[in-house]
Amino acid sequence: MDKSPGTREVSKCHMDDVSDFMRVREELRAIHPELIFDRFDLTDGETELRAAHGGVRVFWVYRGECEVYLRDGYRTKEGDGNCLPDCYEPDAMGPALADSIEALEHGFDRVRTDAQPAVRAILDRRAGSSLIGDFANDLWKLEHVPRPWSEDSAIETTIEYLWLLCDHAGYSTKRGDSFERFMEGDQLVVTSGESLRVRGSFACLSIEQPGATARTVPSVMRLRYLRDSSGGCNFDFDPFRRLPLTWQMNQPGETGDGANFANSHVVNIAKETSPSHFHPPIASGGGKAQHEIYLVLDPGAYGLSTHGRRAQLYTWPDLQHLDRMTAYDVSPGDFIHIPPGVGHRGIDVFVNVITVPGFKPHNEYYIDADLRDLGNGVPHNDALVHLKNYECPVAQLGAGGGETS
Repeated sequence: MDKSPGTREVSKCHMDDVSDFMRVREELRAIHPELIFDRFDLTDGETELRAAHGGVRVFWVYRGECEVYLRDGYRTKEGDGNCLPDCYEPDAMGPALADSIEALEHGFDRVRTDAQPAVRAILDRRAGSSLIGDFANDLWKLEHVPRPWSEDSAIETTIEYLWLLCDHAGYSTKRGDSFERFMEGDQLVVTSGESLRVRGSFACLSIEQPGATARTVPSVMRLRYLRDSSGGCNFDFDPFRRLPLTWQMNQPGETGDGANFANSHVVNIAKETSPSHFHPPIASGGGKAQHEIYLVLDPGAYGLSTHGRRAQLYTWPDLQHLDRMTAYDVSPGDFIHIPPGVGHRGIDVFVNVITVPGFKPHNEYYIDADLRDLGNGVPHNDALVHLKNYECPVAQLGAGGGETS
């Protein structure tokens, strides 16, 4: 088939095929010269994980399990899913956060109806004098609700203030030194001058930003200790959707690339709840275009049933010709790069979705209605044709589409 100028290529390899991974890594390196993509594995051994290029390095485990040594005083934002071990104690809220939570509890009926679920998700994190876990994703959901979030100016100001409090809230502190288990789907982060002592057998993808100095999440984020957060490609069916590295903003309405060079969410994508969509080559809100990586995981690691289904990724590499679809069979350990401007839809796949630079607000455009309107049998999700888009810059989808920096 002839390719039009609007065609963009998807790259796929298996993480255990080192030479093929190196091929895809070089493609990504050409697109993102500021980042270092790599793989790491350990077999029945012990080592120190470090930043290899003097920056911030994130490791995402795709196979195996291991142990990480965490010292007395280690602080984490886990525990809003399954409870952390007894050696962790939730930190008490500071006065500013405690006052804000109290004000929102008493003024909740003055929050507009479509903003209430996100605000309630934050309030539900309270446990006595503590607030448990990272509520950055709840703030992300508020970004998709029109302002004002409350006609009461005091309540509106209190909600806005949460952006300033989020980075320092939700922690629990460990008492005593010990090794702790981590496994497939979990995330580790180190910065220059730090190290994490690990032992066992596992394999992972890593991305490092040389020169970066600060991480926005704790060193270890384990899926079993994170709450499910419905949305995106899974809002109903067997809803496993957990966010170890979510979008970070300093204030409401912030544009650009946010605080992180990458985001990650691990999600069980069923075909019933998966929309066909794309992320535009010119990012909404400015900054870099959003590239997406599928790091495919084994659903059995978390007791998820495949129900005998075939895991696939549907792609539309040319948005000017939606009748041309490419389907990929996928399996645990697969690594797939989906460039901006490529339509895609995960089908019955359990996957760590990693985006570079991150999930920008209002930067996802749905195409199921367009696919349905073709009327020629192209697969689409008829249940999601109602999804609404923000204004889509259609002109960028042809030969002139490019990235901004």
